[in-house]
Amino acid sequence: MNNLIKTKVFGISLFLIILITLVSALTFIDKSQSDFNKGTYNNTLYNASVGAGVVQLNLTYNNGTYTSQIFNTGSNVSLNNLSWTYQRIQCPQNMSYINKLRGFCIDQYEAHALNADGSVATPPASAANTDTLIAAGGKAGSAFNKTVWVYVDQTEARTACSSAGKHLCTDEEWLGAANIHGQIYNLPETLSASPNYCVVDSSTDCSGESPGSGNACKTGCTDDNGCPGNCTSAEGVYDMVGNVWEWTNETVDYTDPCPGGATSCYWNGTAFTATGTAKYGKDIVYFTAGTNTGKAVLRGGGWNNGANAGPFCGGLNFAPADTDNKIGFRCCSS
Repeated sequence: MNNLIKTKVFGISLFLIILITLVSALTFIDKSQSDFNKGTYNNTLYNASVGAGVVQLNLTYNNGTYTSQIFNTGSNVSLNNLSWTYQRIQCPQNMSYINKLRGFCIDQYEAHALNADGSVATPPASAANTDTLIAAGGKAGSAFNKTVWVYVDQTEARTACSSAGKHLCTDEEWLGAANIHGQIYNLPETLSASPNYCVVDSSTDCSGESPGSGNACKTGCTDDNGCPGNCTSAEGVYDMVGNVWEWTNETVDYTDPCPGGATSCYWNGTAFTATGTAKYGKDIVYFTAGTNTGKAVLRGGGWNNGANAGPFCGGLNFAPADTDNKIGFRCCSS
């Protein structure tokens, strides 16, 4: 009888050891893209480049969810080393956050010239002045009520942004940030009128405030209603329409698409046409006749483009090495 009892007790102990071993084997860790993919997720992603790997909110969105795969053990489950860190891009002073393209920062103002030590430089009044400044380590600044940097070619604009720890905005970034008080489509044809006061014609441009013979106003300002102006985006970015054309970080090849061989025409959402549409604000795009290669991309229009200026206004008629008194730039960072 005693031997029988001892055998049963031994059998129960052995069973418990096996059970504990099986439960321990169910320990689960999310630590790879394949583990992440087994869960359910919305507006979140697995970023293997941060630390040992993290689940990250897609910055194109303001919220998201992630639920790891669940093992039903039939008993209580403990979750260890579970943490969540909220991180949003913090833009430097005088830059605005744009919640598109996974999130980026853009200068609130068109670039003004800084010396290599960060002090305000004498605004270049010629292409030669810009050459000298860039060679000495000059860089782009973003600040209110400063003389805008013109007579700068695309390559020098790229260098000036890089020297400031930023980059020349891509065409996609520029377009992603372009709006007037949050509105993109169906804007008024004349944006120089109240309440926008964009610097696009003689009612708003500024004689004597821009180097050389240009009529650009100081950053964030107009001649019509002073400083600050009101030609601003919902994110607080000034003068993406008018004042000066802005280089973007792109070059393109094309054959002039305008009807009848014209060198300027309008985009209607499907094709280039001779007549503008209200949806696109009659914003014009300028081309060079014939077939072209390596033309730089300009955006927004300048102080003399009138109704043709706007968020969809584009210039594809300048080479990267060209300069002008109505061409400037601004920088982005990510």
